[in-house]
Amino acid sequence: MSKSIKISVPARLHVNLFDMSESGYRQNGGVGFCVNNFDTVINFRISHDFELVDRRVVGLTDLEANSLLEFLQRLYEDNNYSEKMTIEFLSGPPPHSGFGTGTASKLACAEAASIFNGIESSKAELIAASGRGGTSGVGINTYFHGGLSVDFGVKGSGAPLAPSSARKTSKIQPIQLLNIKLPSDWRFGVIISSDAHKISAEEEVNFFNKTCPIPLSSVYESVYHAVSGMACAALEADAVTFCTSINAIQQTQWKKAEWAAQSDEVDKLKTDLHGAGATCVGLSSLGPAIYFMAPDYEELVRKIRLLKSHIVVQCSPNNFGREIEID
Repeated sequence: MSKSIKISVPARLHVNLFDMSESGYRQNGGVGFCVNNFDTVINFRISHDFELVDRRVVGLTDLEANSLLEFLQRLYEDNNYSEKMTIEFLSGPPPHSGFGTGTASKLACAEAASIFNGIESSKAELIAASGRGGTSGVGINTYFHGGLSVDFGVKGSGAPLAPSSARKTSKIQPIQLLNIKLPSDWRFGVIISSDAHKISAEEEVNFFNKTCPIPLSSVYESVYHAVSGMACAALEADAVTFCTSINAIQQTQWKKAEWAAQSDEVDKLKTDLHGAGATCVGLSSLGPAIYFMAPDYEELVRKIRLLKSHIVVQCSPNNFGREIEID
């Protein structure tokens, strides 16, 4: 029997949500992609009871840690699991920064628990067990496959529009239409403003309540830029069109609302990046992480003169998803 499992989950950059209207064919859905160098790395060990150890520079709050332990308790009760485990976060980006760490953590926990308890769970079963993917399927799909993901959510049912973390688990999983491997030689810069406000789960719910619904005309616009722009450009290795479509997405109604929820510091950083020569700049989910592409990464970073408290990393695409080491 396995005694320890290490799961490394690449960060996902969430570019945009789609159908946040109240009268569309679908609900939710979105587009995003995976990058290396911001992996959430978790070690799992069999233990007599659940224990959580967080060694990240910025980790879970006590409330969030308790919530994850409660999730584990329900997971074990629902599946009649017996082998409990210690969860140790070894490294990873700060939670609530736009990298999908909540989805990554719950999927990794569900996968490790099934392995420890001798159950061969399918991708669909692990997603259902995680309770994630209720709003966008980008995080749950890139967890397994990496790359660029375009999904169209679930069939419109009139259910309240809300973030995945606040939606009740559904047996219906979002439809992923496209999973595309990004060109391996593309590079993205990612910046986290350490002093910028990180939007909590409660604030995210309030944001959805205030912003939804959006008109169908804006949904059409978002889908066009994601599919005819980003997805086709990725297939053709066309970085110019890829950047053009990312910049256009920032002007859609939903994304503009996400930018408006950021601090002045984050908004100024976007302006500075464009002024220094970035070919595209995007906000991942509700931020505050910003990603960009540029002809000369080093020269651009030198020009914008970031504070030492900023985290800035050059990232390559991740086209494979999570890695598992079993001992």
